[in-house]
Amino acid sequence: MKLKWQYLCLEVKKTLRMFPRMLLQAILLMILIGTIAFCGVKSADKEPLAVSVEVAVASQEDNRLTRMALSYVENMESVSRLCSFRQTTEEEGFALLEKGDVAVLIVLPKQLVEGIMNGVNPSVDIWFCRHAGLEAMLFRELTESGAGLLRVAQAQIYGAGDMARAYGLTEQLSGIEAQIDSYNLAFALDRLALFDSETVSVFGALNGIQFYLASGIVLFLMLAGMALYPVVQREPSAFCRQLGRQGAGQGWQCFCQWMCGFLCTAALACLLFGAIGVALRYVLPRTVAAQLTAGRAVGATVGVGLGNGALIVAAVSTFVYLLLSLAGSRASGILLVFVFTVGLMYLSGGLVPAAFLPEAVRTVGERLPAACLIQAAGGILTGQSVWRMGQCPVLLCSYTLLSGAAAVLVRCRQYRG
Repeated sequence: MKLKWQYLCLEVKKTLRMFPRMLLQAILLMILIGTIAFCGVKSADKEPLAVSVEVAVASQEDNRLTRMALSYVENMESVSRLCSFRQTTEEEGFALLEKGDVAVLIVLPKQLVEGIMNGVNPSVDIWFCRHAGLEAMLFRELTESGAGLLRVAQAQIYGAGDMARAYGLTEQLSGIEAQIDSYNLAFALDRLALFDSETVSVFGALNGIQFYLASGIVLFLMLAGMALYPVVQREPSAFCRQLGRQGAGQGWQCFCQWMCGFLCTAALACLLFGAIGVALRYVLPRTVAAQLTAGRAVGATVGVGLGNGALIVAAVSTFVYLLLSLAGSRASGILLVFVFTVGLMYLSGGLVPAAFLPEAVRTVGERLPAACLIQAAGGILTGQSVWRMGQCPVLLCSYTLLSGAAAVLVRCRQYRG
C-alpha cells in the first residue's frame, strides 16, 4: 500500500514539474480562442447589408393633397427603411433614370388623390432603369404586390356597392365600405394583423453571449488536453511490470495518471474561471457583464458552481485520457484530441447553434457529451445546478464512466502486449 501512495506522489511531482510548460501552452491557446471570439463579436456588431432604393418622384401638378399623401408614404417605417425618395420634375427624373442615378422613376398624374376618392382611379406610371439591379427588382416585386392589394380592395368596394344596390341596402353602404377600408388598412399597414410575435431562442435557456462563453469554456478545456500527453503517457513496459509485482497494478497506474490529468484540468479550469471573473468585474463593459449574468438563479451558491465545475473537469479529463491512450504517441494524440473536439462540438451545436443543423444531426447531437458539458458550463454562469436539467447529468456521468472503463481496458491491453 505504501508503494501505491509513493507512486501517486511521484506522478504528482512529475505533473507539477511539467505544469508551467503546460500552463504556457494553455495561455497561448486561450489567447488564440479569445482572438477568434473577439473577431467574431466585432463582425457580429457590424450592421447587416441593407438594400436602399433611390426613387425619383415627379408630380404633374403641385397639389396639396398629393404632397400630403407622398409625405405620408415617405415616413412609413416599412418604406423609409427601403426607399430614399427624391422629388424632381418629369424631365429631370428621366435624365436621372437614364444616367442610373436613380433606380425607379414614379410619375404621379394630376388630381391623384381626388381620383382615388371619387372612383376614377388614375394610373401611376412607374419607370425602371434599363440595367436594373437588385434594388429595382425588389421594388418591382413590392409595387406588383401593392397593385394586387389595391385590385382586391377595389373589387371588394365595387362588389359591396353592387350587392347593396341589388338588395336595397344603399343606406348601409357607407358602413360596409368603412369596414372594408378598415380591414384593408389593417392588412396593409398593421404588421400585427399579419404576424404573431413570439420570441424564440436557439440557445435554449441561455442567451447568445452565455451560450458561446459556455461553449468556449468546454472547447478550451478539451483542446487544452492536447498538452496532457507527457502527464498521462504510458510508462515503459518493464517499469509497469515492476510496479505490478510490488502491488501497484495496472489499474492503480491508470488511476494515478488520470488523477494527474484531472488535477491539471482542474487547475486550468480555475485559472480560466478566475480570468472570466476578473474580466466581468474590471474589464468588460457593464452591459456585456449584465448579459453574461442574466437570468442568474436567486440564491445561487458557490457550491453549485463547484459541483458543475467538478463534473465538467472529471468528464473532460476522462475523455482526453481515453483519446491519448488510444493514440499511443504525442503527435497522434494531439491530432486525435483536436479532430474529436471540433467534430464533437460541431455535432453538439457548440460551434453552430443546433437549431441551424439538420434534424438528424440535431437529434444525435443532443445526446452527445459536449451538449451536456455546454449545459453544465452554462449552469455555472446562471447559478443553476446541472442536476436540475433532467437527463443531462445522467448521460454525462454515463459517458464518463464508460470512457474511463474503456481507457483502462486499452491500457491493460497495451500492458499485456
